[in-house]
Amino acid sequence: MAQAKRADQSADTAPEQPRTRREPVDKFRDGPVQVSIFQNPSSKGDFRTATLEVSYKDKDGEFQTSHSYTASVLRHMASASISAAEKISKWEEENKSKTQAQGR
Repeated sequence: MAQAKRADQSADTAPEQPRTRREPVDKFRDGPVQVSIFQNPSSKGDFRTATLEVSYKDKDGEFQTSHSYTASVLRHMASASISAAEKISKWEEENKSKTQAQGR
């Protein structure tokens, strides 16, 4: 079965556009968890997303990203997720209020 193309995908013949690295609009830590919040544009208006990352140094001293977590780290991730959701929700409410005040 053929999959439908997403609306934001470019045609196969379009030249590849270089991706620019976007900086987060907010960053914070909860224990070992680094949270970054990004603002993303869309045709329906901007929206925000969060990334959570746990890094560690390997035996060679190089930083690596973990994909397996202890109970303690999971508690920090839960707390960080709640904080990120609150920050994003606050921004959404403020943004909604500004949009309504401008008569949009």
